[in-house]
Amino acid sequence: MDMTDAGCERGTPHLREIVLFLSVHLDRAPGVLWPEYDNPAFGDADDADDAGALPAEGGVRPAQADRFTAELGALTGLSVRLDRVETPGSTQGGGADAVWTAQPEGREHLLVHQIAGAVTWQLTGTGESGRPESFQCRLLPGELLYVPAGWSRRYIDAQGAQYAVVCLGPRGG
Repeated sequence: MDMTDAGCERGTPHLREIVLFLSVHLDRAPGVLWPEYDNPAFGDADDADDAGALPAEGGVRPAQADRFTAELGALTGLSVRLDRVETPGSTQGGGADAVWTAQPEGREHLLVHQIAGAVTWQLTGTGESGRPESFQCRLLPGELLYVPAGWSRRYIDAQGAQYAVVCLGPRGG
């Protein structure tokens, strides 16, 4: 990843936080970011109405999300894209614990941005030591989870939650 000190100094405060976070975790180990600054691309609990419902667009502001992915890509030298927004519990059988999922071909890193509710994430993969490792955390609205390339993940206890998955990969790949 091509992240210079100048890259960490450019951009808005929420982008600087994410770039610094990635400079520590990318290609190393899972991690959780408790950001000081809100990302304007993704809604959070403050965007919910009095009944707790999020806006129709699912807590994601498309124009802001496009800008966020473009700016993060420019600052990191990575290909960055919003992959999907998931709301466990919104489909039949929803809210049940998910099966283990691995990134296709294990090439992309993930940033999971918690929009609403809380989710417990379990990750498994090969650590820096070359030995199998596991990681578990509870993600709250506004927090981000970094999932290294090649690691498998699943959520448990995700009823009423919503999160966005951002993929990070090599340019042109």
